[in-house]
Amino acid sequence: MTTSTTKTRTYAADDSAFPNAQIGYAPMIDTAEAGDAALRYLELTWREAEPEEGVYAWEAISEKYDFASLREQGIHLVLRFVCDVPGQETHLDIPDWLYAQTKDGSWYDTDYGKGYSPNYANVVFRAAHHRVLYALAEFLGTDGFASYVELGSLGHWGEWHIKSEDGLVSMPDETIRDEYAADYLAAFPTAKLLMRRPFRFAAEQGLGLYNDMTGEEKDTMEWLGWIAEGGWYGSDPNALTPMPDFWQDAPVGGEFTSSLSMQDMLGKELPRTLHLLEASHMSFLGPKTASIKYAKGYNAVLKQLGYRLRVTELKLTPCADGVYAELTVANKGAAPFYWEWPVNLYVEDAAGSTLYTARLPLSLPELMPGKSQKVSVTLEGANAQELLCGGWKRLFRSPKHLTIGIVDPMTSRDAVRFAMKAARKNGRTVLL
Repeated sequence: MTTSTTKTRTYAADDSAFPNAQIGYAPMIDTAEAGDAALRYLELTWREAEPEEGVYAWEAISEKYDFASLREQGIHLVLRFVCDVPGQETHLDIPDWLYAQTKDGSWYDTDYGKGYSPNYANVVFRAAHHRVLYALAEFLGTDGFASYVELGSLGHWGEWHIKSEDGLVSMPDETIRDEYAADYLAAFPTAKLLMRRPFRFAAEQGLGLYNDMTGEEKDTMEWLGWIAEGGWYGSDPNALTPMPDFWQDAPVGGEFTSSLSMQDMLGKELPRTLHLLEASHMSFLGPKTASIKYAKGYNAVLKQLGYRLRVTELKLTPCADGVYAELTVANKGAAPFYWEWPVNLYVEDAAGSTLYTARLPLSLPELMPGKSQKVSVTLEGANAQELLCGGWKRLFRSPKHLTIGIVDPMTSRDAVRFAMKAARKNGRTVLL
C-alpha cells in the first residue's frame, strides 16, 4: 500500500438538535403532535388487548394505531403493557372476564386516582398474564418494531409499586415478581427490556432501567442512588442491586415527571434538568416529553438523549484491489447505540443509485460516549475495480459520491443521522 496518494478529509461536528433512530422523544402513539420523532409510546391495557378470554384484539389495535404506516416510516415502539392506570373515574384496566375469575384485588380511590389494583400473586391471574404476554409478543413480531419494552404489568401504571399503605393488596414477593420478569425476557428476545428499579433480576439479566420521574431532582437522585448502591424494596433490604455501569450495555428510558411544570424543567431549571439527564445516560423520553413551546429547552433536552455519532476523518488510498478506506468514527452522545445495525460505505452515481456497498467492521454498541474507533475496509470486487482501480480521479470527480449509512433491519433502509456537517440524502451522509 502506498500513502503518497492518500486523500484525507475531516468533518466538523453538527451541534444542532434533531430526532434520530431509536432515541429522542417517544410521544404517545395516538398523539397529533408527534412531529418527526422516530419513536412512539404504546401503553396497552390488558382490557384493550384481550376483551374476551382467548380472543385478542390485535387487528383492531393494529388498525387503530396504524402499525403498517409506522413500520413503513421506520418508526419504532416503546411498549408498556399495563393492568392498572389510576384515573378520574372508577374503572377496570383488566378484562371483565378476568375480574370475574379473580376478584381478589382492591378497588381504590386515593390521591393517585381511582381504579382497581389486582392481586398479582393470584395463580389464575398469573397464568392468564403468561398467555396474553406471549400472544402480544407474537403479534408484534421479531422485526424490531417493538424496540423497547418496559416491564409493566405490575402495580399502578405498571411501575411495580402499589399504594398498599392505603389498604390495597400488596405487591407479590420477589419470587413471583421474577416469574413476571422471566416471561418478558422469554417473550421478547429481540427487544431491549427495561425495569423501573434495579431489581436483582435486572442486574443478573442485563436489563435496562427507566425513570418516570425524570426532571424531579429528589426522586431522580434517589433512583440514581439505587443504581449506584442498591437498597430496600418493601421489606427486603437487598432487593435493589447496584448496577452503576449497566447503561454501557442496556438502555435508559423514562418520561418527564408530572409534579413539575414544563416552564420550570425547560426554563429556569433547564441546567438542572440537563444535569439529571446526563447523569442518567438516557436514550429516550416518553410518553410525557418536552413541550415545543419552550424551544430552547426542548432542543437542549433532545440533544442530550442517546448517541451522537459522526465521522471525524476519512482516508482513502488506491491499492491493487481497489480503494482502501479508513474512517474514524466518534460518539459524542450520552449513551451507545445498543443495536448491531449494519454500517455501510456506498459508492453512488449522480442519480443516487448504489454502485458498490461495503460493510464497515464497526460494532455500534461498543462505541462508548466520548470514544472513537478507527475502522477500515477495501472497496473491491469486479464492479468496484472497474469503477475505482485505475480510475482513481473519477471517485473524486462529480457525479460519483461516497456515502455512509446505518441500516435499520426493519425497513432495510439507512436510518441514522450522523451529527456532522455534511450533505444527507436517502438516509445516508455524503462523505465525498
